[in-house]
Amino acid sequence: MTTHIAWLSGIVIHGDGRGNALGFPTANLDVPASGCADGVYAAWARIGDEPRWRQATTSIGDNPTFGDVTETRVEAHIHDFSGDLYGMRVELQLVALIRGMTAFDDVDTLISRTADDLIVAERLLATVAPPDHRGSRAHRATTVSDSVN
Repeated sequence: MTTHIAWLSGIVIHGDGRGNALGFPTANLDVPASGCADGVYAAWARIGDEPRWRQATTSIGDNPTFGDVTETRVEAHIHDFSGDLYGMRVELQLVALIRGMTAFDDVDTLISRTADDLIVAERLLATVAPPDHRGSRAHRATTVSDSVN
């Protein structure tokens, strides 16, 4: 398994609200082009400056099941979090690609596959230690991307 694929950091912005409606609320991150392949990733997530890293399942792509999204989005479902993240910075360390982006035939199939993705992410992350927040690359790189935006 390839570990530590990429570091991403961005401010949580409003999305379409689909993740919440499907039972998997997501933090939609405003990030520059990630350079990552479209797909679903196991990731470590850190909210703001809290020291704790949380397990997450992250989708990068254009939500092909719905067909109405034209831009690449970064959406992270943080497994053990419930609350409002709008306007907060979330840092992600992508650890492993679970699968490529897929257009499902119906929403029920998407929900079932997403539930499976969460289980796979939890299993993968159980084998990879979370990053040390004091020296994370995304934290150091944030100042560069923030000064451009």
